[in-house]
Amino acid sequence: MAPTELLGVVLAGGRSRRMGRDKALLAFGGGTLLQHQVRLLEPLCVRVVVSGAYAGFDCIADARSDAGPLAGLLAAGTVWRGAVLVLPVDMPLMSAEALAELAQAAQAAYFDGYPLPAFFPDAVALAAAAETLLAGDDRSVRALHRKLGSRTLPVRDSAVLANANTPVDWRRLTSPP
Repeated sequence: MAPTELLGVVLAGGRSRRMGRDKALLAFGGGTLLQHQVRLLEPLCVRVVVSGAYAGFDCIADARSDAGPLAGLLAAGTVWRGAVLVLPVDMPLMSAEALAELAQAAQAAYFDGYPLPAFFPDAVALAAAAETLLAGDDRSVRALHRKLGSRTLPVRDSAVLANANTPVDWRRLTSPP
């Protein structure tokens, strides 16, 4: 996928209740976790947006408040018409190689057992599917993948797919062994 065709989206619109503070602003890699995730996407994407409200970033507002990741994915469809590569803010060990593998998919794709990060080839179709699901009872990213017929990619390194939802998770993922 040529970078001129790909929008990167960092999902950072959640409230971080279990963490007790904003995950996006956690210190990581010489900056914040949000800065790190944006830097991971930049070489692959012509534009990187943040689903959330953060000064100094190209931000898009969630289409609906308190509707989870689908609200951010719906918002992506309002600013883009091509392919989308989505990365949650709370995956500090994500690798550029794993993201590049997703970006090469010919159809909507995610790693087996992990609904995010994900690749969607058409932001308009993504937004339409997200909007339909937001009107129903199952607002999960897994339901979105089912609706779009996403394919699963094999997991080469599950460590990069670990997410940090709590302070215990954060220490486990970011402390030296």
